Amino acid sequence: MFTSSSRALDSALLRFVPPESVSSVDAQAYGRGLAAGTYRREWSWLALLDGAVVARGVWWGPVGSVHPVELRCLAVDATVPHPEVWGAALIRCAHREFAEAGAILAPDLVVEVDSTRRTEPDVVAALAWRQEAARQAGLPVVTETVVESAASPLARVTFSARPLVAPAAAAQPALR
Repeated sequence: MFTSSSRALDSALLRFVPPESVSSVDAQAYGRGLAAGTYRREWSWLALLDGAVVARGVWWGPVGSVHPVELRCLAVDATVPHPEVWGAALIRCAHREFAEAGAILAPDLVVEVDSTRRTEPDVVAALAWRQEAARQAGLPVVTETVVESAASPLARVTFSARPLVAPAAAAQPALR
């Protein structure tokens, strides 16, 4: 079953943080986001199998936003086969609900990793299944940027339904 979160599911949502080498939303960040309005229960989704959480997605939006703009955390239990299938199904269910609530654009999936670890096998594997999940969910466009930070540079990998920059032909006005 795929469902958006609720107060009754808060503890399950917060306890489910599989150890991974990519960005995640921990309990403290989620609590702060709830208080600020950048994370919301209706934007936080769980996949349940026999009552146990096997996947979660936490979407983010700017304060005051009506709809989320980014999926900031996509996690699947490591013991579940085919995480890309679970991730894609979770994204599709949530995006369908967002569209029914009036969202015009599908939110992007954003994954941040320590760029000094970008080629390590666990990081490559974590990004690979997320890329496949994103593709299956209709987010085939991949862009990667490096964000310089005080601690270490982050690689920000974005999976989107649309290019971040308009194609050259579309950006040029037609001449007659």
